[in-house]
Amino acid sequence: AITNLPHPFPRYVGNLSRDVTEILILQLFTQIGPCKSCKMITEQSSNDPYCFVEFFEHRDAAAALAAMNGRKILGKEVKVNWATTPSSQKKDTSNHFHVFVGDLSPEITTEDIKAAFAPFGKIS
Repeated sequence: AITNLPHPFPRYVGNLSRDVTEILILQLFTQIGPCKSCKMITEQSSNDPYCFVEFFEHRDAAAALAAMNGRKILGKEVKVNWATTPSSQKKDTSNHFHVFVGDLSPEITTEDIKAAFAPFGKIS
């Protein structure tokens, strides 16, 4: 059953008013389904606080996205989405360059190609 999974189902909730509290968020989100936790992040350098709401059930987390994304809380339209973890974020590939080399003779080996391109930089 989904309830036995070890991972919670977190939601990112952003674009919050500075007057929003964890208690208010929990009051609103528990109307959708039982919440495991709520963690409010308020950084001085950030314009708007944000929070992470964790649900016990995947279906409740999905319902929270549908019900709460775009809803106004204390005058601000909040953004609700799946929370991401660093391991699920895409790696920076801005320094990766790919070259396609095709229509080669069958006699050409990987080593031949590496030797031909080695003077131009690192080859992976």
